[in-house]
Amino acid sequence: MKNSHGFSWPETILSLSITFIIATTILPFLNSMIVQLEDKKRDYHSSLAMYEIAKMYTVENIPIGVIQVDGVMYSYEISDASICIDYEGMREEQRKCVPILK
Repeated sequence: MKNSHGFSWPETILSLSITFIIATTILPFLNSMIVQLEDKKRDYHSSLAMYEIAKMYTVENIPIGVIQVDGVMYSYEISDASICIDYEGMREEQRKCVPILK
């Protein structure tokens, strides 16, 4: 009976190739998921910022300004018809507007 002392050269190359193929398909998918998650987080924070802005506007009556949430600057503008907020998304500049109900 012959003793085996590890993997042969073709087995090693095959296992490295399979590992490389799996890694190259998973890493872009993981990066895309991270970008989508950060965009959703910034969208959520923009909603929180809008809520705080609406509260501040009722007290201080300042229609234009900037608020920072979690290191991201959210600039806002309040008109008679809506509250609009601009912020830097992961891929592009984002703008979110909510109508003011009277």
